[in-house]
Amino acid sequence: MHPTYTGGMVSPSTPNDAASEFEHVRLLAALVEASDDAINGADLDGIITSWNAGAEKIYGYTAEEAIGRSVGMLTPTGAMDVEGTLRSGLAGGKPIIGQAVVARHRDGSLIELSLTLSPVLDDDGRVIGSSAVARDITEAQRKRTAAEHERDRLAFAQELAHVGSVELNMLTGHRWWSDEYFRIHGLPIIPDPTEELWLSVLHPEDRERVRQVWHDLESGGPPFKLVHRILRPSGEVRWVHTSAAAEHRDGVLVRLLETVVDITERKLAEEALERQAFQDPLTGLANRALLTNRIERVLEEARQNGTQVGVLFLDVNRFKVVNDGLGHAAGDSLLIQLAARLRSAVRPTDTLARFAGDEFVIVCSGVGPGEVHDLARRIAAEVQVPFDLLGHELFVSVSIGIALSSSADTAEALLHQADTAMYSAKDTGRIDGVVFESSMHRRAGARLDIGSQLPRAIERDELEVYYQPIVDVVRQVPLAFEALLRWRHPRHGLVSPCDFIPVAEETGLIVSIGRWVLVNALAQTQHWRSQVPGASGLRIAVNLSARQLQDPCLFDTVADAITEAGIDPSAVELEITESALLKNVECSMVTLTRLRALGVGLSIDDFGTGYSSLSYLSRLPVTSLKIDRSFVDGLGGGDLHARPIVAAITMMASALGLDVIAEGVETQGQLRELERLEIGAAQGFLWARPMHVGDAGTWLTGGKSRPDAGRTQPAAAG
Repeated sequence: MHPTYTGGMVSPSTPNDAASEFEHVRLLAALVEASDDAINGADLDGIITSWNAGAEKIYGYTAEEAIGRSVGMLTPTGAMDVEGTLRSGLAGGKPIIGQAVVARHRDGSLIELSLTLSPVLDDDGRVIGSSAVARDITEAQRKRTAAEHERDRLAFAQELAHVGSVELNMLTGHRWWSDEYFRIHGLPIIPDPTEELWLSVLHPEDRERVRQVWHDLESGGPPFKLVHRILRPSGEVRWVHTSAAAEHRDGVLVRLLETVVDITERKLAEEALERQAFQDPLTGLANRALLTNRIERVLEEARQNGTQVGVLFLDVNRFKVVNDGLGHAAGDSLLIQLAARLRSAVRPTDTLARFAGDEFVIVCSGVGPGEVHDLARRIAAEVQVPFDLLGHELFVSVSIGIALSSSADTAEALLHQADTAMYSAKDTGRIDGVVFESSMHRRAGARLDIGSQLPRAIERDELEVYYQPIVDVVRQVPLAFEALLRWRHPRHGLVSPCDFIPVAEETGLIVSIGRWVLVNALAQTQHWRSQVPGASGLRIAVNLSARQLQDPCLFDTVADAITEAGIDPSAVELEITESALLKNVECSMVTLTRLRALGVGLSIDDFGTGYSSLSYLSRLPVTSLKIDRSFVDGLGGGDLHARPIVAAITMMASALGLDVIAEGVETQGQLRELERLEIGAAQGFLWARPMHVGDAGTWLTGGKSRPDAGRTQPAAAG
């Protein structure tokens, strides 16, 4: 009968049959010869007595070359006779299994082996030789070493990036935590932490939410990303961003992967910026952005309930005198104290906001003329008590305009009516408030008059471009000029942009006026770059209004102006306010992306003045932020909020790769703070006011003597 193969053992069908026994031995020999492992025998003197094909493949020697030679030829030069040492251990008659050794190939290279030695005994049980089975583990060892090296590299990279990771294999029971994972959670590095330990570092207020998402994931849910808090054993609260994924097979959880990043600093910066976006940093009141949202909300409620909304617009009379006479610190103190008094006068359900500068707005729902007049009288009584401004007792008054809503009013319309009524109160000197009436059109009439004359301003050569330098804070040298528009009216003299720019926006004239400014400013700058020694790198910043940004021809206008002036596009920077960007974000994105591809720089002007474009900053192709002067004013003085806010904006800009320019710098104290905050560029009266082209040229060629350094009056609107 033929031998049968069963479960890895060869058994003759008739063990007593000599032919079958011979066939059995022959088959075993064939199996040995066919094995990929090196199988060889040796006598007690270490002389090789047998050698299979696997040995030839692993060691490189043929059977003819190996049999009769010492096993020492397989030992690396200078190495211990490992096999001899192992062989001596066979004296007890027990095999040595799976010993890792290094052997020498015929070509001189070293190979790593897993070696098993078994004693060969004679009929009396004496050891007469040995048999060796060697398996080449060189590649396996290389892969293991590479994996360990890769794991070390990963751990080092995670430590540098402050990223922790976890891998749990439910099939093998393998559990791995990176060292950085422990460090993020403030825990000691231990080999097998318990689930209770991880639960203990979850913030109590977030614990149930985190446990729920993990439960959903382990139950077959999709990967998740979650921001939550942890509470370190030291008591420190940190914010982390957790990402996790699970692998299931046939509905059974087999593997969990998790990464954790400590985002505390970023979270704190975002919170500071979010507070700044909806909260006035000086007084802590709601700011303009939040105010508009509140008015729209209470107007909708009033329409549903059939009630009215009252808006009171307050302006501090002669506030400029306080700033000029006692300084900005005194002015800030007045605004802070006034805000506190207004809080005590309004109802808990009312919204109190700082609108801008020395202007405050109060929004009251469910009121009529009697209630708003009562509130105005309470405010007047609060204000009559003198203020203590840095040791100076000062009496001030406020002008209050009142608007009562109709069903068709919007937040913008209601604010405009209250603002108009406030100017009427200021004109008449009334302190108990003036309610808006449709007959109050004098101011609107003046704006209409401006609007009727503005179209001829370009034709009559009445518009002028003024220039204010932007300076390198450290080197105190000019980097650029900002182009600022002025209107020299034949009857009214120099008209402030505050009076005619809004009219130009409303009528659409701003598009043609903006084109004129762009062409003239770029041409003049290129003249300075080519003619003034040392000015070859001078840049020019030109403001874009919301209406211009929506103009479909804006890209062509800018490109044509650059070509006509012969100026390098990188020398041109276009400034856009946050509010202009938010008019139509998607349209703005397309236009700005094209302009940036042209090589033009893009700057967000008056950053932080009440409108938030933070959610779009990472998408917009801007190159710089201009910090509004309202924040710079508080630097180097008594405003404890100014520096953290400016620092937060600077940090955020740096993270996004944006340059920062500070506006409205007027004092050496402010300049020193900018240097400490490592803000590279600034502009303001400390260096120069906006100048006529001739004066700007003189200033550029050497007249940089800072004629307006020190205490100055506020700048005209740019």
